[in-house]
Amino acid sequence: MKRFILLFVVAMAMISCSQQNTQQNEAVIEEYQISALVSDPMAFENQVVRLEGVISHICRHSGDKMRVVQVDDDAYSIQVMLGDLKSQFNPEMEGKHVELVGTLKVQLMNLASLEEEHDHEHEGEEEGHGCSSTEEAIRKLQEKGISPDLRANVELINVEVK
Repeated sequence: MKRFILLFVVAMAMISCSQQNTQQNEAVIEEYQISALVSDPMAFENQVVRLEGVISHICRHSGDKMRVVQVDDDAYSIQVMLGDLKSQFNPEMEGKHVELVGTLKVQLMNLASLEEEHDHEHEGEEEGHGCSSTEEAIRKLQEKGISPDLRANVELINVEVK
């Protein structure tokens, strides 16, 4: 009986420590504005970041990515790769507010390769025409003086839809 009680106490202590470590790890993930992430993506490359925004587009072709715009300035947006969480999203969620955590990734691109990579038909768009949400995001970044040659995206880890 004493062994059982001792094992129980040790197990509870381990569980308690484990929960504290998880809470501490979550607390150190900093929240960023999308504008900061896309303006200087190399400063955040491979970092786990927290951000909030509004879903402006969910890819209807593959369903594996979405575009999220900054809450207070839709000129800033970022592509979010949904990964294993893509089954939780559908086009009806466009316009919803989200808080998400993910790893920021940066790709060096040029406009020609961006159009080739995302060359598929969207509803209401001509065949062979690039994704209008991506083209619009590029145009808005260029207006802000941000080069579209460095493309930031977030690989989704966790999300909360409001």
